[in-house]
Amino acid sequence: AHHYLQTYAHTPSSIRNDTTAVGILPLMLDTPSNRAMIGEDEGDERYGTMVKPESIAKEIGEWIRHGHLRPHSGSLVKVIAKNRVEGAGGASFHLVR
Repeated sequence: AHHYLQTYAHTPSSIRNDTTAVGILPLMLDTPSNRAMIGEDEGDERYGTMVKPESIAKEIGEWIRHGHLRPHSGSLVKVIAKNRVEGAGGASFHLVR
């Protein structure tokens, strides 16, 4: 998928000039299906690695509002849950490539 993303990001003409293709790489999304897979034990350390989709949507919104913050097309962005165990929530975004 990474190679496809980078190839697509650099394909001329077929896409608009203002299109950006970015790979979002969360460890695990906090969804009902993933919670069901883990089970009911909220103390499970895997809950601390889950990223809420809303956190990703908020970051993408920031990229749209503030173009200078948006990663370049073809970038890969790792998403890490930020202090979920202690309840602070949120996520941090790290440019990987």
